[in-house]
Amino acid sequence: MRKAVSVVILLFGFVMAAAPVFGPYSWIEATGGRIDVGYYGAPCIVDWNGDGLKDLVLGQFASGKIRFYANSDSNDSPVFTSYSFIQSNGTDITLPYG
Repeated sequence: MRKAVSVVILLFGFVMAAAPVFGPYSWIEATGGRIDVGYYGAPCIVDWNGDGLKDLVLGQFASGKIRFYANSDSNDSPVFTSYSFIQSNGTDITLPYG
């Protein structure tokens, strides 16, 4: 009986949870223009270089390369400029695509 009551309470909590509210979208920009890697871009926000600022790491479907955009401002108002490809031993990392 207690299990049934617990399940009902748990389900009630899921039903009563507020639905997410999304604001208007905005384009991610670098050097004043929209970032465009074609289709199927795979962005990730992470402090990649360990400076305490959230950077942008972005996969490219067509080439399989991974772009790194360093954040040069703040976490609340990130500024991304040019990118570099993520490398290992001086060679661009390439993931299978297609």
